[in-house]
Amino acid sequence: MYSNLELAKRIANSDKIAYTRLYNRLWKKLYVFAQSIIMDEVESKDILQEVWLDYWNRRKVISSDHIEAYLHQAVRYKTYNVLRDKKFNKVQLAVCNELSITSAIELNHDVDEINFHIKNYITKLPSRCREIFTLSRDEGLSNEEIADKVGISKRTVDNQLSLALNSIRKNMEKVISILLSMFFL
Repeated sequence: MYSNLELAKRIANSDKIAYTRLYNRLWKKLYVFAQSIIMDEVESKDILQEVWLDYWNRRKVISSDHIEAYLHQAVRYKTYNVLRDKKFNKVQLAVCNELSITSAIELNHDVDEINFHIKNYITKLPSRCREIFTLSRDEGLSNEEIADKVGISKRTVDNQLSLALNSIRKNMEKVISILLSMFFL
């Protein structure tokens, strides 16, 4: 039996059998989620059809790493779009409120996670590079002020900041791509 990750990787290569297996594995769970928000069987099925069709159409660009989370987010956003255009009953309003609170908490968690990774990568920079980066970003000193304070040329400060930013950016690409794939369809 293939894992979701293995199936998603096969789907990215246009494997229809893998797509059917993943669909059969996740459809009910995603349907129950959509139904718990929309409270309409037909609309919930329509949402799932749109999400799965979109996934197949964009299979080559969607990250395979966390496909179940991606599909869950896709269903969530599709339900938001449907609910946006409807009148709500009291139960739906309560569910929407809960979802927005959950989304805000998840967003804060994601921001905290990104900040944690950035700080972690900063600590791994060479000591001089880390010192210059900290003076620039945490203390807000200009490149000229840093050069004077540390006793090096402005050009060296520019180079060290460029190295620091490139290093952080390179290390953060994977974390950010996973998060973005979960939020954007």
